[in-house]
Amino acid sequence: MSLPARASFLVFLACCLQQGAAASGWHPPGSPPMNGAQKLLAAYRDLSGGMLDAAETEYRQVLKERPHEIDALLGLAVISQRKHQPDQAARYYRQVLNEDMGNAAAAAGLIGLSIPADPAGAESELKELLDIQPSSPELQYALGNALAFEFRMGEAEHAYLIAHTLAPDNALYAYNLAVSLDRLHRPDEALPYYEKSLSLSMQAPGLFDPHPVRRRIREINGSGEAKR
Repeated sequence: MSLPARASFLVFLACCLQQGAAASGWHPPGSPPMNGAQKLLAAYRDLSGGMLDAAETEYRQVLKERPHEIDALLGLAVISQRKHQPDQAARYYRQVLNEDMGNAAAAAGLIGLSIPADPAGAESELKELLDIQPSSPELQYALGNALAFEFRMGEAEHAYLIAHTLAPDNALYAYNLAVSLDRLHRPDEALPYYEKSLSLSMQAPGLFDPHPVRRRIREINGSGEAKR
């Protein structure tokens, strides 16, 4: 199963070029070097835009200057997951937890890596953590994944719904909520979440393939028209 908008087009060309340069980490000659916060923002923009190699380079630059920077470690963990490097992702998540034992995103990410091998164990660990941090969207989403892996779609849908409610701008949460509703034979309820996930994914490409989502939206809309 399946972890910031760019500037408007209606701005001067020079502003557009500077936005693109900042997002890619490139700076025109004579410009001052970025500070740590600017590098993190540039890395986040590249990660959100699906430019994983550029984001990885920028996060590593941050860690050279600030080896304990949690945002950079989390970013590298996410990149490792998206590059299908689970062992490396686990190392980064553990580094975050060494710095911040209560970091829900790192705990959810680390436990999530174990779901294919031990979904029941992952579920148990996640529920224990949710007793402490019930308002963590990352933990709720990971729990949904563990339940979905065991085909417990009704329970998974509930966890995904909570995650989406807590973090309504997360494309992946909306997408998995839509899929769970669809698998529960509730396509009309799934439709707005498919549409929302597609809209949100424009700012974070690469999280899921949009083509099957568009096709499923057309199918659901076509089914509704046929019923009328």
